[in-house]
Amino acid sequence: MNKLYLSSLCAVAFASFFALDNRSSYAAEEFNNLTCVVGLKTEQMCNIAIHKRAMVIKFNSGRTNIVKLHKIGKWGYTNQSKLKGFIFTWVKHRHVFGISYKNIDGDNEQMAVAFNDSQYVQPFKFFLEEVGPMAN
Repeated sequence: MNKLYLSSLCAVAFASFFALDNRSSYAAEEFNNLTCVVGLKTEQMCNIAIHKRAMVIKFNSGRTNIVKLHKIGKWGYTNQSKLKGFIFTWVKHRHVFGISYKNIDGDNEQMAVAFNDSQYVQPFKFFLEEVGPMAN
């Protein structure tokens, strides 16, 4: 009987280890050092974490906005390219996502998210395409 108890305890421990290991696949996608504009407020630096059901926007001022994914209506993407420099010229890209959603009160709000890092473009597009199609 003691062997049965020990083997079942090991089986439970083994199963819980794999459950905790697989839980990391459900972790939030994080985007850091973005520029966010929510509503008609000024641009502020922010970090965004995308969870299974919500997008959490944390501003450096300490304010946090939560946008439920099912409340996102339309979204759009643009790549604003600018030539920089005088003698040596290079192209500076600024990727901008515009998102329209309904807030807690049911009112429509707009949000703009801008960043320079091109590695964020595909994950952000993938996330928003799951929510709904891009607006024309």
